[in-house]
Amino acid sequence: MSNLLYHVIRTIIRFDEDSSGATRDVDILGTFTDLAAAKAAANVGLASEGYIKSDFELYEQKSELPAGEEWKRGDGVLVFAKAPAGQQFEVGLETEVNAAGFKGNTQGEVEGFLHYVLQTTINYNTDRTGSSQLTQVEGTFPTRALAFSAALTTLLDDEVTKDSFAEYDVKADFVGEWPYGEDCLVHAVGQTGENFVVRVKAQPHSHKGHKKACKHDDDCGLTDASMLYDTKQ
Repeated sequence: MSNLLYHVIRTIIRFDEDSSGATRDVDILGTFTDLAAAKAAANVGLASEGYIKSDFELYEQKSELPAGEEWKRGDGVLVFAKAPAGQQFEVGLETEVNAAGFKGNTQGEVEGFLHYVLQTTINYNTDRTGSSQLTQVEGTFPTRALAFSAALTTLLDDEVTKDSFAEYDVKADFVGEWPYGEDCLVHAVGQTGENFVVRVKAQPHSHKGHKKACKHDDDCGLTDASMLYDTKQ
C-alpha cells in the first residue's frame, strides 16, 4: 500500500464569466497510488471528460515539450489549454498522505466513488479581485457523510478555533440565503483578510457536468457548445 495518494486535479478558470480569473471550477478527475499512473492520467485528463484537442485554440502538454524548452505553466501543471471563449484549463497533480489506507488496482488507480474535501485559500491582500487563490485536497473519503463531517473541522485544530477568525460561517447554521455556493460547507475570513472556502466534491463523470463543453457535437451527442464558444450574437 502506498503512503501517498496522487490526485489528478483539473481547474477551469472562467475568464468567459469573470475577467479577473477569480471564478474557477476545480474537480478531482481521479486518485492514484502510483505516481507514473497519475501522470499518465493527467495527460489524458481533458480527454477523459470528453474534450479533444481541436476544442481548444491552444493546447500544451508538458510531456510533449521539445527537449531544452522551458515549461512556463508552473511546476504542478501538466496540461494547459485555452478555449475560444476564454476559459483556461489546467490539469496537474496534488499529493496527499494516504491516511485512510486506500489501495490502488492493478493500474494504480483507487476505484470507487470518492468524495473530497477541498480548501481554497483566497489572498485578497495580494490581489483584491480574488484571483490569487490556491485549492488543495484536505481529505479523501469513501462516503459523502464522512467527507461532510471532516469538512466541518478542516480549518480547526487544538490551537485554531472558530474565534480565531474574523468571520466563520457554517452552511448548516447560516440564517438566510447561503452566498458561498452549493458545494461550500464552511466559509471563513482570517484576521489578516484571507478568505477560506471548504467544499465537498465528488469525482465528476464524463460529460455529466460538462454538457456544454464540447464543440464536437456529433461525437458527443450534444447540441450546446456554449461553454467553450461564445455563442452570443
